[in-house]
Amino acid sequence: MTQQETRRLVLVRHAKTEQVPGKVDHDRELLPRGVGDARAGGAWIVEHDLVPHLVLCSTATRAQQTWQEIAEGGHLRDVEVWSDRRIYNAYPEEILEVIREAPEDARNVMVVGHAPGIPSLGDGLADPETSDEAALATLQEGMPTGVGLELEVEGTWAALAAESARLVGVHRWRGAESEQ
Repeated sequence: MTQQETRRLVLVRHAKTEQVPGKVDHDRELLPRGVGDARAGGAWIVEHDLVPHLVLCSTATRAQQTWQEIAEGGHLRDVEVWSDRRIYNAYPEEILEVIREAPEDARNVMVVGHAPGIPSLGDGLADPETSDEAALATLQEGMPTGVGLELEVEGTWAALAAESARLVGVHRWRGAESEQ
C-alpha cells in the first residue's frame, strides 16, 4: 500500500462530563469545559487534515455530544456517523469488531468512546517497533477526557489486528471554556 493509501484511525475519549449522583451513566452530559475541549478538537482535526469519512460513536449522551461539538468546532458537515451501542463501555476487542465493519472506502475513521476501552484499544493496536515513542509513552501514562489518538493503518479495516497500526500522536484538545 502506498503512503497515499494509508488509512487514519482517530480514537477519541469523550470530553469532560458531569458527575451527578443517581443519574444513569449512559445519560451523563458534557460540562462547559467538555464542550470547549471538543470544539477545539474539531478545529484541530480540520487543521491537521484528519476529517473523518466515517465516525463510529457510542450511543452514550456524552459521546454523542462530543462528536456534535467536534463537528461544530471544525465546521464539519455531511460526515457519516454510525451510532453503535457496542462501543458504550466496551472492551477493546468489541470496539475493534465495530471498526472492522467500516467500509474500505472510508480512509479516515474516528471512533468516539470511553475509557478504559479506547485507550486500551489504542495501546493494543500500536506496533511498539514503528509507533512514535513519545506518543506511546504518553498513552501508557493514561488518557484523560478530550484526547484523540492518531494511528496510521496500512491494511484494510477488516484486517486490523493487534500491533498492526502505527501510533503517530496523542492529542489533548483544550478549548477556551477549559481555562479556569
